[in-house]
Amino acid sequence: MDRKIIIVISLLVVLLIAIVFFIMVGGRETLYVDPQKSVETVGQSFTVDISVSNVNNLYGWEIKLRWNATVLDAVSVTEGSLLKGGGDTFFTNQTNNTMGFVRVDCTLLGDVSGVSGSGTLVTIQFYVKKSGDCGLDLYDTRLVNSMEQPIAHAVTDGYFNAVP
Repeated sequence: MDRKIIIVISLLVVLLIAIVFFIMVGGRETLYVDPQKSVETVGQSFTVDISVSNVNNLYGWEIKLRWNATVLDAVSVTEGSLLKGGGDTFFTNQTNNTMGFVRVDCTLLGDVSGVSGSGTLVTIQFYVKKSGDCGLDLYDTRLVNSMEQPIAHAVTDGYFNAVP
């Protein structure tokens, strides 16, 4: 009888560890550049989305994205659909093509719940000035919930290659 109790307790502990592992690793929020790799010819334009997956109760966000300014210029920055799905938003961006970065932030307005799920936060259109390659590096990223608490998240950068 005692041996059966020990086996049952051991199985419950293993199950609990598996559940915690899944929550911490398998369902982790990820902020990423989509597509992760882009190729375009000089003189053409292309777009990338900055998206998030597996987020819960997202109320606001801020990202910075940098690139090689000799290769690319940012042409436009457009709010994505994910946060808009939760209500009215305030969206702002600052683009610096000389230094090769954009800072973008967005928040829901009012006393509303955050959004959950996966989707696009922002779409950025680039113009290819010359051949070369560069990273599309996300940095100083911030996701916050409706209680203004940070949401931990992983970040996946992008990569661009211009062909003549």
